[in-house]
Amino acid sequence: YIEELHRRLNLKRLLLMETSTFEPLELGFEDEKAWDLICSGKTKGVFQLESNLGKSWAKRVQPKNIEELSALISIIRPGTLKAIVDGKSMTQHYVDRKNGVQEITYLHPSLEPILKRTQGVLVYQEQSMQIAQQLAGFNLQEADNLRKAIGKKKADLMAKVKEDFLKGASEQGIITTEEAEEIFSWIEKSSRYAFNKSHAVSYAICAYWSAYAKAHFPLEFYCNYLIHSSGKPDPQQEVRELVNDAKNLEIYVNPPSIKALNTQTDIIEDRIHFGLIDIKSVGARQIDKFRDAIVYLEQTMGKQLCEVSWYEFLILASQKINSRMLTALISVGFFADLPESRQQMLDEFDTWSNITKKEAEWAEDNFENYANLVDLLKAMAPVKKDGGAAFNSKRSQIISDLVIQCENPSYSLKDDPEWVIRTEENYLGIGLTYSRVEAYDTSLANTTIKEFINGKRGNVKMAVTINEVKRYTAKKGKAIGLEMAFLCVEDTTGTMDSVTVFSDQWDKYKNILYEGNNVILIGQDSKKRRYQLDDGFIVNEVIELR
Repeated sequence: YIEELHRRLNLKRLLLMETSTFEPLELGFEDEKAWDLICSGKTKGVFQLESNLGKSWAKRVQPKNIEELSALISIIRPGTLKAIVDGKSMTQHYVDRKNGVQEITYLHPSLEPILKRTQGVLVYQEQSMQIAQQLAGFNLQEADNLRKAIGKKKADLMAKVKEDFLKGASEQGIITTEEAEEIFSWIEKSSRYAFNKSHAVSYAICAYWSAYAKAHFPLEFYCNYLIHSSGKPDPQQEVRELVNDAKNLEIYVNPPSIKALNTQTDIIEDRIHFGLIDIKSVGARQIDKFRDAIVYLEQTMGKQLCEVSWYEFLILASQKINSRMLTALISVGFFADLPESRQQMLDEFDTWSNITKKEAEWAEDNFENYANLVDLLKAMAPVKKDGGAAFNSKRSQIISDLVIQCENPSYSLKDDPEWVIRTEENYLGIGLTYSRVEAYDTSLANTTIKEFINGKRGNVKMAVTINEVKRYTAKKGKAIGLEMAFLCVEDTTGTMDSVTVFSDQWDKYKNILYEGNNVILIGQDSKKRRYQLDDGFIVNEVIELR
């Protein structure tokens, strides 16, 4: 991702005739916008921090340099989150100490220089190596044996290292035997979670670079990540998350269009457009045939594709294109700039597919004499001897029946938002023209997600689609042992992943709080804020949209 983004940004600068290039190694690590983005938790696409876990803890840790970012990446690993000491995880110990909630203490004063940068928490394997060198006189090889014992969790090697550690500590005389036992026990427990610092710093640098790119070049950032979404375990989910996240920055991704004939996702006139290849059921060979049909159409009509009417396209090009591809193009809004609805185009294309090759050739020679498909079909219906295109009475009847179908469709040819969303999700993985909640009456709502994130407060009512539900059993407080939930929701303006449903509300509304459902959430911002969680929403009431 980083390499491709690097290439794309340098290409943009070349096109803009800028002599400088985007060189990550020359950036430094002091960019305020990059750090603000990380601290805000808006880290979708930011290396190592794009999960809900990464977003949440980034807001708690508030890293402002590579050292703190490395620690953040290390403490959100499963081992650290599960390592419970004095009733809470090592992750929580780090965060509480960094935010002044908990006092920073050390098992021995000699540990302070080694652990000070990580709030007194043993985060890295290298810190264990330093402790062994400082307190037990280990040389580099012996310290590396300790690292191997920690990293590979080798009990026999750990037992041998412990013996050497206690012996060395006794000879050094800095700590007592009891303190040596306690410190080594601490090191031993760290084997469940301690991370390799060289990895953590490398990850942090890549995370900073991606955050820098997102903060300064959001269009290129989202375009690049959408291109590479196919490499994710669930590409469709990745596309959905990226597109919805982009809305928070007022960046809207468009379906392929008649004006932007790009093969893959690209930036055209400062807007991101999905490419033809991104449409399900469309392959490279089909695209080649499609382009050949366009060349023929433009040469025949003497104008660009974007200037051609749907009627002209249907008669001159539709039968030269793979039918599945054209159905997909119509369904995703490729011809959205034309006045006809998608349903009308699909209906007329289905009608035209019943025409024989010979009849289509007649239509190409005569279509300019008629205003629309119905008029053309009426002229085609008579057999050839009467000036039409049909070769016999049977074909004449078939074409006449097609005219009746066109004039009296069996269903509405209007583009219902719910249908548009469903078809776009089928072909692109996400609805782009409408959000799912727009298919419902949302008149009770008084706030959008974007308005809430930007500071609107009071009695907030948001019409949203629920993307994710995470159940959680409270471990403390009055509701200890009771189930509650955290929601990730979206609307037309963006997404929000900090929606809390406490146990009382969860018990009352859990039957309608499920993934994919559309609801109005009524509530307010969190009054009891911890650290920088200033965009949290507390649910008081839920109304299901029908």
